[in-house]
Amino acid sequence: MQGLRLGSHPLHPALVHFPVACWTAAPLMDVLHLIRGGSVWWRCAFWLIAAGVALALPTMATGFMDLMALPKGHPGQATGQRHLLFMGSAWSVFVIDLLLRSPTSLPAPGFAYLGLGLSILGFAILLAGAYAGAQLVYVFGVGQNREREHPTSR
Repeated sequence: MQGLRLGSHPLHPALVHFPVACWTAAPLMDVLHLIRGGSVWWRCAFWLIAAGVALALPTMATGFMDLMALPKGHPGQATGQRHLLFMGSAWSVFVIDLLLRSPTSLPAPGFAYLGLGLSILGFAILLAGAYAGAQLVYVFGVGQNREREHPTSR
């Protein structure tokens, strides 16, 4: 299996950290907004979600290419499809969350809780997808370079 690589390194695992970091920090910003008030935390959450949504597009594209590179009948195929479903669902929740937010004005008090709920829901789905992605790597060996693990003696 040879997915999309940069040199000998798989590209998808290198890209996932950016949207994951943004979407992990967004619920924290929402909590800080609810606790401390002010617009800075709400704006930070908005831009973190926006950055995560944008950065997830090339990440999902490279992941899809890696999934398509799995041979037919590969034991990790179902886990790969589950990973794709969870991550696409998390992206969709964060897109909805983003569309309901404004970077320039504070939300009504009840609406701030809706934003927090959506960012927590997106994060929970993200965790499920990350677990499936970890299974692909650590259980099924997807994306690993087996020649580097067992080098031939010279």
